[in-house]
Amino acid sequence: MAPALVPPAPATDAAFVVVFGLFVVALVVLVVIIVVWAVRHDVVGRRAWRERQEAAWRARGEDDALSPPQARPRLRQRPPRPEP
Repeated sequence: MAPALVPPAPATDAAFVVVFGLFVVALVVLVVIIVVWAVRHDVVGRRAWRERQEAAWRARGEDDALSPPQARPRLRQRPPRPEP
């Protein structure tokens, strides 16, 4: 019989399934931990940015009837280029 036609031993199949299963579980856990960490830091960063924007808005003494800059973003416009 040719070696390619010999089925592998059941113990090696079981060991592979266990090791590969542990690898997949560990990978999924790491991905979840990384995503949760990234989302938490994003929320904290956005909250701090928004507080800075609102503090700057209040410091300028803008009219309260207008919405803060993060709700209505203002785009900076470049001056027109001089014609050559």
